[in-house]
Amino acid sequence: MEKFEARQFTARYNKIMLYTFFAVLLVSALLIAIQTVSEEEHEKSQLIEQFKTESVAIDNLLVRVTVLLDMMQTNAQDFFQDPRISSSSYLKSLSVIGTNGYGLDNIPSPYSAEDTGNLTGEGNVAAFNKDLNNDGVTTFNSDLKNEIEMAFALNSSFKSTRDSVPNAAWVYYTSKNKFINIYPWVPSSEFKFSDKLYKKEFYTLGVPESNPDRNIFWTSVYLDEAGKGTMVTAAKPVYRHNEFLGTVAIDFTLEELGNYVKEFRPGIGEMSIVNSAGQLLAHTTIKLTDTSTFKNALPEGIDAEDINASCQDLNLVQLSQGYQYICYQLKNAPWQVIYIEKKQLFIARIFSSIGIVFIVLLASLGILLYVIKKITFREFIYPAASLVRHISKQGTDKNAPNRLIPAAWKPWFYKISETFQQNRNLINEIKQKNTELTDLNIALERYMPKFILVVSLESNSGATTVGSYFAGSLAKGRNDKKTVYMEYPVNQHTSGRFGYDEQERIYKHANGFDIWNDFDLGDVPEEAESSLLMTQILNQYANIVMHASIKGDVDRFIDVYLEPLFRYTKAIVVMVPNTDATGEKTAAVVKSIQRHVRQDQTTLYTVLNRVSDNASVNAKVDFDIPYIAGLPVVGGTEFSIPERATKVINEIVERIERVHQVCIFIPTTINIDQPFDSTLYVNRTMVFLGEKFGGATSSQAKGVWNSDSSGIVNEVVHLVVSYTTEDDLNKFANEVIEYIKVLKTELQQDAMALEINKKMILV
Repeated sequence: MEKFEARQFTARYNKIMLYTFFAVLLVSALLIAIQTVSEEEHEKSQLIEQFKTESVAIDNLLVRVTVLLDMMQTNAQDFFQDPRISSSSYLKSLSVIGTNGYGLDNIPSPYSAEDTGNLTGEGNVAAFNKDLNNDGVTTFNSDLKNEIEMAFALNSSFKSTRDSVPNAAWVYYTSKNKFINIYPWVPSSEFKFSDKLYKKEFYTLGVPESNPDRNIFWTSVYLDEAGKGTMVTAAKPVYRHNEFLGTVAIDFTLEELGNYVKEFRPGIGEMSIVNSAGQLLAHTTIKLTDTSTFKNALPEGIDAEDINASCQDLNLVQLSQGYQYICYQLKNAPWQVIYIEKKQLFIARIFSSIGIVFIVLLASLGILLYVIKKITFREFIYPAASLVRHISKQGTDKNAPNRLIPAAWKPWFYKISETFQQNRNLINEIKQKNTELTDLNIALERYMPKFILVVSLESNSGATTVGSYFAGSLAKGRNDKKTVYMEYPVNQHTSGRFGYDEQERIYKHANGFDIWNDFDLGDVPEEAESSLLMTQILNQYANIVMHASIKGDVDRFIDVYLEPLFRYTKAIVVMVPNTDATGEKTAAVVKSIQRHVRQDQTTLYTVLNRVSDNASVNAKVDFDIPYIAGLPVVGGTEFSIPERATKVINEIVERIERVHQVCIFIPTTINIDQPFDSTLYVNRTMVFLGEKFGGATSSQAKGVWNSDSSGIVNEVVHLVVSYTTEDDLNKFANEVIEYIKVLKTELQQDAMALEINKKMILV
């Protein structure tokens, strides 16, 4: 009986363990199945995300093409707003090709083949060149001449486009007027214009009948005649106002697209890029020709009609034969990216995963289940839940209470608390900075400081003296508008020159202006110093005079230190060195500066301050300050501007300040549409504005206005214009308005027009 009971106990124990073993196996199998499903979903999401990333990368490659085409089209069409007056060296270098052609086989100096394309066309270039010599015989009208000049002006855009798009083979402009400018340059013996170009898609798809909206278009795949392989063309039409002229185009090879698809999940599936015509632009394994199609690239047993290539949703779609595909419609070209792969069967996925899992389960049965549960809860689940609660509290309450947690987790809690605190501090700092920037923008809109930049090329050119004269002139009698003088980027000599402690941040000069000595901008890149410095100064001063002494390479110095300042400058004064007898050195610096400044915003002057009586400088300058014997050195004490320099200083300051315009419109009709001689009122208005603002001019213009009782009324108006300073404008603005009210009554007008700084006011 006892032996039986022992066997029964063992059998029951073994049975229980067996049942437990099978239960664990069943649960494990279920977990493996769930894990496999989860992994499959994860891999699916990962595949979709990777595919989207790769497709967007391809789209971004095409963005450069579309942006560059937009730029070239804009540059071409903007050229006709202000066409070239004199003929370029390119135009003059056109030569005869064949019996009735011309081309740029002889590139003019200083250009090279890397700088220009070859412009070839049909026409009598010999007669055109005679016209350049004023013989009066030509077969080229002015519109064609301007278009050719425009095509030459695109050379720089062609070059930068080819540099920006690594797989660009050709960049060109094709005109309806029988010429083409193609980059890079090739001799006309290898390629020249012919009428067959007008049958190519890069032209036919751009004409108004095919492209009324003037959009970018893409051609079909073709084989390059120059042997550069398969390629496509992106192009855009060019118009002169509403006249179609031709197309700008970029030919680029498909090699770069092939590199993208070959690197995507190699050995697992196949990625293709397909155009709307079903042509194959890129494929993982197939070597492309101009006849390659997507239909022929599909795996065996897959019909092209089974693939819904609308690409509306970025999802994996199941196909027959165990395949699945995903599709993406590119936004910058009428192309689609399609990826197809063989899907692994679910059972096969389970058996591929179960091997390692099964061995681990056998090794851990009866030993680790309970221990793992306890350890996992104590060391991970509970601390993780506490961490989530801690994060939630930190998001709403920065004084969240600490919880009892394992010591190994405490650094994470402290780090999260520290991070949230730093985030709160950063938000407060951003709010403060945003408030400061808002106040600064409001101040800048209300008044833009007068900024004079004095540039010296050598020491002992009198730049510090002239800069001090400008600061003294701007500060004189203007206590409400602060003036500052500074030397940048090197300022170590100002303290010795003006006699103040070099540790002093701002020195108050006796002539009423400040000398800025605070260059502590923190640890910032060299290229950002100028912008940060201007941010500090603009909010404090209405008048800024800065002396910059060029050191080292001129172009680099201007690009790094001065270019960020140019957008603020009203005047740039280049001091001509007393040693620059011919002005060659000064001219080079002026040319370098002119590359960065806008002439409608900043005026550039050259000033020669003769520091000795035997300075033999014959260069042409805007202002020449003669040598002044016995002139005291400008220092910390109050000084007077010498009479010989006063005229120069005042004239430049006057030009800077007198930028505001006042215009009064004097009608030539009364009682709506009755003609009236208003000459007396024109003269009277000129006298009035001359007394207030120092001068006035008048001119005639023709305009129309809509009368409630008589409809559209045509009349000639007199425009009386005066230019003034901001101070005088603010001082006399109300008197001008009152004067116009008097004119309105005397001339029996419903309203009178006043224009201040190009803004119309009806009184």
